[in-house]
Amino acid sequence: MTDYLATAMAELDQARQQAVRLLCQAHAEERVSPEAFESRLEQIRQAPNEATLAAMLADLDQGHLPVPYHQHLPETEPADHTDVAPVSPAEYLRIASVFGSTKRAGSWTVPLTLGIRVLLGEVTIDLRDAVFGSDLVEIEVDAKFGSFTLIVPAGTQVENEIEEVLSSSTHSTRNARGVGPNGLLIRLRGRAVISSIEVKEKLPTKSGKADSLFARLLGSGD
Repeated sequence: MTDYLATAMAELDQARQQAVRLLCQAHAEERVSPEAFESRLEQIRQAPNEATLAAMLADLDQGHLPVPYHQHLPETEPADHTDVAPVSPAEYLRIASVFGSTKRAGSWTVPLTLGIRVLLGEVTIDLRDAVFGSDLVEIEVDAKFGSFTLIVPAGTQVENEIEEVLSSSTHSTRNARGVGPNGLLIRLRGRAVISSIEVKEKLPTKSGKADSLFARLLGSGD
C-alpha cells in the first residue's frame, strides 16, 4: 500500500508540473490574464488528482494532460543583441524570455519605454554603452518565477516601484563608488512574483569609456 501511494503521489507531482508548464505557456501567449494565471496556479497546487487537473485546464490543453511531462528542452546559449543599434529611439520595445535566457547589451538605442516580461527565465539589460534619447527611461516589468538584471551607467538614479510578491530586489553600487549623478533617471514599475530583481551600477565597458553618457544621447558620440 505504501509503495502504491508513493507512486501515485509521484505521478500527481509530475502531472502538476506539466500543468504548470501548460499554464505558463498559455500566459506567455497571452491566452490567460495575469489574474487568471495566479488563480489557476493556486488551483493546480491544490488539485487532488490528475482528472481534476485535466478538467481544470481543458480549455488550454493541447492533448498533453494528464500524461506526465518528461521532455527536456535543449540547452542553448543566451540570446545576445549586442550588435543592435537603432538610429532613433522607439516609443516602446518589448523584450521577453520564457523558459530561457535573454541579454541585450552593447551599443543600442534605448526606447522611451521598455517592457520586460520574464516567465521561468532570465533577462539581462545592460545600458552601460547604450544610446539614450531621453534622460528618463520607463521600464515596465512583469516577472514570474524568473530573474531580471538591469545594469546601468554609474551615477544613474533608479526608482524601483515594482510590486514584489515573495520576491527580492537589490541595488548594487559597489562598482560605482566616487561617481557623481549623471542626470539619467530610470523608473522601474510592474510586478514580480517569486522572482528576483537586481540593479547594478557599473562603469562603461572598455569600448565605451571615451564617451560620457550625454555625449551618447541620440548618438551624438561614436
